[in-house]
Amino acid sequence: MRQTWSLNTDWKFCYGDITETNYDAVHKERYRQPHWIKSGNHGVAKWGYDDSDWIDVHIPHDFVLENAEYDPQVPASHGSLKKGIGWYRRTFKLPVDAVEKRICIEFDGVFRNSSVWVNGHYVGAHLSGYTSFAYDITEVVHAEEPNVVAVRVDASEFEGWWYEGGGIYRDVRLVLTDSLRIQQRGTFVKAKPDPDGEKALVVIETEVASHYEQAISFELHSIIMGPDGKPAGKSVVSTVISADDTMTLTQSVVIQEPLLWSIDSPELYSLKSTLVKGGEAVDTYETVFGIRTIVFDAERGFLLNGQQVKLKGVCCHEDHAGVGMAVPAAVNEFRIRRLKEMGCNAYRTSHNPPSPSILEACDRLGMVVIDEVRQTDATNEGLSQLTSLIQRDRNHPSIILWSLGNEEMNIQGKASGVRILHAMQKLAHKLDPTRKCTYGMNADWLPITRYHEENGFHIDVHGFNYMMRRNWDAYNQFHKAYPDKPFIGTENASTLSTRGVYRKSSTDCSLNLSEHGKVTAIWSNPKREGLVSAYGETYPLWGAQPEEAWKAAEEYDFVGGLFVWTGFDYRGETFPYEWPSVISRYGIMDLCGFPKDIYYYYQARWTSRPVLHLFPHWNWAGSEGEMVDVWAFSNMDEVELFLNGNSAGRRTVPEHGHAEWQVAYEAGELMACGYRNNQLVLTEVVATTGEPAQILLSSERTVLIADHEDVCIIQAAIADAAGRIVPNADTLMTFSVEGPGQLMGTGNGNPESHEDDKSACRSAFQGLCQVLVRTNGAGGDIRLIAQAEGVKRGEIVIHSETSNKRSIASALKHAELLPTGTGQRDAADGGV
Repeated sequence: MRQTWSLNTDWKFCYGDITETNYDAVHKERYRQPHWIKSGNHGVAKWGYDDSDWIDVHIPHDFVLENAEYDPQVPASHGSLKKGIGWYRRTFKLPVDAVEKRICIEFDGVFRNSSVWVNGHYVGAHLSGYTSFAYDITEVVHAEEPNVVAVRVDASEFEGWWYEGGGIYRDVRLVLTDSLRIQQRGTFVKAKPDPDGEKALVVIETEVASHYEQAISFELHSIIMGPDGKPAGKSVVSTVISADDTMTLTQSVVIQEPLLWSIDSPELYSLKSTLVKGGEAVDTYETVFGIRTIVFDAERGFLLNGQQVKLKGVCCHEDHAGVGMAVPAAVNEFRIRRLKEMGCNAYRTSHNPPSPSILEACDRLGMVVIDEVRQTDATNEGLSQLTSLIQRDRNHPSIILWSLGNEEMNIQGKASGVRILHAMQKLAHKLDPTRKCTYGMNADWLPITRYHEENGFHIDVHGFNYMMRRNWDAYNQFHKAYPDKPFIGTENASTLSTRGVYRKSSTDCSLNLSEHGKVTAIWSNPKREGLVSAYGETYPLWGAQPEEAWKAAEEYDFVGGLFVWTGFDYRGETFPYEWPSVISRYGIMDLCGFPKDIYYYYQARWTSRPVLHLFPHWNWAGSEGEMVDVWAFSNMDEVELFLNGNSAGRRTVPEHGHAEWQVAYEAGELMACGYRNNQLVLTEVVATTGEPAQILLSSERTVLIADHEDVCIIQAAIADAAGRIVPNADTLMTFSVEGPGQLMGTGNGNPESHEDDKSACRSAFQGLCQVLVRTNGAGGDIRLIAQAEGVKRGEIVIHSETSNKRSIASALKHAELLPTGTGQRDAADGGV
């Protein structure tokens, strides 16, 4: 039967290129790099190569972040972190019966331009930093002695204009199967409910491969399990496959009274596909899917299961504090949950194929997705990347559109662009006839669309980035010109803000405006010109404030919705600043996932629950009597503000705006009272705090799965004696871990921080810091301790639980391979 083993643990890593690869090689006495001369000649990928001075790493791994070499000569758009080349090496033993298996090694993502060797043999290269790939290594592995895999990663070049990291930054696994097997990504499930909802037709396509040297008779058993874990339908087909051949089998299953996947109720089914040969099951493969309908209508926008749904979306890069691009599944789950809490229902994987764990979280939590290819390209390489994306991801019910690219200004309005987009859309329709395609177009939509139409290209769903330089009638103009064409806002707002920063201070001399920023940044409030504050008043010339962007999308039914740039801050794209800024300020949340104030604007507009958020903080010692701008984001009808019990006035909350006051500062308590239909619904208090007195540690999760993969995301807050977070504290904290866990990284969301994300020491930014702790595979209590000078230390205990259940931090049930040490031979026992 199929066995899937995690290869995430026990790697060795070397930064920089390796000039000598002649260990145990033929002709090694004459050549320093003889690895291409004879088969199996690459010494780094051989047992016995000395890697004792390499460092131990865990996959996912971002070596660019880990090196933490900030350099003003590296473009701020890429996070000012030095890139380079790195080598990975891992040894493993196989069970004795593995000689009868087919063996593949699978990589979910390596940035970028990787080359892989196994036991001295070159097995392949992969250029893209974002697509997943696999190699069949059956012929070059052996069960009688240890095996070695070596991976060279050249991350010295960029693919995008943001921080992209470097290394094996997504999961790796080894898959052992019978010679009769279901291919990797070998199932495609197309599920369509009847209009009355009484039943659904599920069509299953299964690609089977045989490596036997004779024809084989077999049966394919396809069993569908419902969301309740009970059988919902099945199909069995018998056939014969020729020697060394592949074939695709099609089966149909009718499910009675199906439970539909939706944003509010993400019901998931599971297909278990089993190959039976000679009465014995020889392979099994699981596919998770959902049953739902998706329609893009030119008048009603987006319809999910026949219901009109306004897309309240965000664009996101894969980058998080403490880990960079190497984001574990549990952290991706955390990020999607944060977005859901805000009221977000849609996610655009800008501008590249995502980590599988992002899509799995969206499936589970109810978040629809635009899945995007890295580049608009119809070359063999480009179409190969599109094929890889669609075949990998097409069973995810969360995905509603394939995006063929983003803002390709060189080609989007030219004949070559028409030819390329047409070829890509045709391929996408062939690979997945159940979904439509879009493309993120910027600049002048009308003339570009007219050019496309005149030259025979018709995109399924138009995707528009921004509002053609703040033309608020642009959506309406397009709809009048093309009333039969559905469209969405694929990238919007680009509001800039910095968590917890409300006024200029003596430290702001480090904010160096870029030449680009000087020309294209809009500072809507002259009082704070030059400062990207938490009020969200700054945006690029093509951008908008949240109120403006959402109003434009919400106003008309024919607008399917929008995707805000961006859900989270990310490294790079530091507009409008240059060095020493290293992190963007576009996010609704910062790099840690701590909400900025504008988070609550979207929450007020995008959810039905009562929301009242009052800001700024009220710690302005030395500014007594000065006027402070006080805002409230709310979905109440009216908000009244009190300072130390005295009313500052009641304000009506505009439908697409906020309530605002100017208040002379005095220490004490601000209180906002929110009214709906003239009835008090909720209150919000912001008070002047005392001095830092203690560290408070908190986490949404206190129980982890002891699988080497699960991660606890912990907030470390500097608080006063009364337990109130001190909003302007920058206290330096030191963290230590006791028990079966380890510190993965730290962050604070400060866009100018050059602190090492892998260090156990981190300064708070505006009172907050984040710590990531991973289990080490053993059960027991993990204790995180935080200490700082002059304050009471903080402690939190997280229980690591051994379990056979599937962890939310892992897409697979992990069975760890037996570690075999560094790869140096031991004279006594051969090193095993």
